[in-house]
Parts: sequence; C-alpha cells; structure tokens
Amino acid sequence: MKRTQEEIVNRIEARKKYGFLGFETDEYMPHLDYEHAKPYIEDGVTAEQWAAVTAKTLSPAVRIKDYMPFAWDKANNCRGISANRSIEHMIAWLWLDGKDWLEKDYDENYCYYGKPQLVRICEEYGIDWRGFDNGRWRNDEDGESITADEALRRLRWKRL
Repeated sequence: MKRTQEEIVNRIEARKKYGFLGFETDEYMPHLDYEHAKPYIEDGVTAEQWAAVTAKTLSPAVRIKDYMPFAWDKANNCRGISANRSIEHMIAWLWLDGKDWLEKDYDENYCYYGKPQLVRICEEYGIDWRGFDNGRWRNDEDGESITADEALRRLRWKRL
C-alpha cells in the first residue's frame, strides 16, 4: 500500500462530505491500524478484534480486479445508484494504491454509468474491459446506445 496512516486519516476526514452513504470512506478503514482506527470504530472493539478485520484486508489492486465484474454489470444494466457506488469504491482503492486521477475524472467526466472510468481503471491494471462490456453505452436505460469505440471517440478519450 502506498499511503501512510496519517494520510488515510486525513483522507477519511476530507472525503466524509462526499458520497452520502459513505461507500468511499468505508474502504479506507481496514487499512488503518488500531490506534488510527479507534475514532471511527465502535466502542468496545479491541485491538485483537481489529487485527482480525485488517488481517483479511486485500490490497487495493486485488480489490479492484475482484470487483470489476460487479462494477461492469451495474454499468451495463444502467443501475445508476449501484454504478455510482462502484465508482466510489474504485476512487478509494485507487487512492490507496497511489493513483489520484479517478477522483478528478469522475467529477468532470462521469457518464455512461461510469464506463469510461471503468475502462481507464481496467487499462491501468491490465484487465480486459471489452470482455465485461455489453457493447451498449448509454446515459439512461431507455436512451439510444452507442458502441464503446464511438463513446470513447466522442469523449476524445486520452489513453493512459
């Protein structure tokens, strides 16, 4: 992992106001040691209990790869809230892995249920995104769809 304990605590505090359900900030918690996590966890949780939680924590890169099929499923099926939550998870995992670009890209370029962002993440981590894409890019479930190539061309996609 590429972030210090202090950086993670500062990130939690800075990002609390984003993502009304806390999906992003929850992803930072298992990367904190007990002393840094204490202000955020339930009273009565012991250091041993917290160690058991953090021992199961996967690296951000593994989480991204494991979660990608689910994220694409939500984007392919125009599941707005779920697709948005997937991107919130990805923002956290990428940040933990030392990659800050998604947060800005999300704020400026979110469309097609996050598919452009998922493409960039897949490319960053060597994941075959075309294997997950259903080939229909649209901005609402009843709207006209276009191909990934056309959507990315329209967005003047900049490859990493």
